[in-house]
Amino acid sequence: MTLDEAAALLAQLSGEEVRPYATRDFGRDENPAARSVVVSLEDSFAILGQLRPKLGPGVLAFVGCTRSLAEEADKEASELVVALGDNQFDILRIAATDAVNFDMTTDDLVKKLQEYDAKYGIDIFHAETDTIQFRFEQLPEDMPAFCEDLYEFCPDIVDQGVGTVEELRQVIVESSVVYLWWD
Repeated sequence: MTLDEAAALLAQLSGEEVRPYATRDFGRDENPAARSVVVSLEDSFAILGQLRPKLGPGVLAFVGCTRSLAEEADKEASELVVALGDNQFDILRIAATDAVNFDMTTDDLVKKLQEYDAKYGIDIFHAETDTIQFRFEQLPEDMPAFCEDLYEFCPDIVDQGVGTVEELRQVIVESSVVYLWWD
């Protein structure tokens, strides 16, 4: 499947006009190597679930920017992105995700997520400037140890989020989803 074919499928499923780019840097920079539509956040996850099974190898789809700082942006909207890539870790490269306030580059984040993927199997489905979401294929057997490691990797999910590592564990066990962000 080509990028244009994936973009046509994205347009068909979303009912929206495809933009010839996806955004980075909180919606302020355009990446012409990807295509995107703007839909509600709720719709973006639903459409993603319909879109991914229809894409061929080498085509990635993910929820992109959900908090655009671009002047013309709809603050309630979300970006749904298609792009060519070798594997799910290219999603972070396409979105230019980093943790600059914690001195971590995109490649640093990729390396850590590759570790998690090798151990548990993960599915990255959302990436933007400083945010990543992934779903586990298999929950870690030692959840307390995993959550301590996750807290070390991304302290904001506890310090500005759920409040304790134990609460983090409960959220992950209930949802099988990890929501990372670095302020």
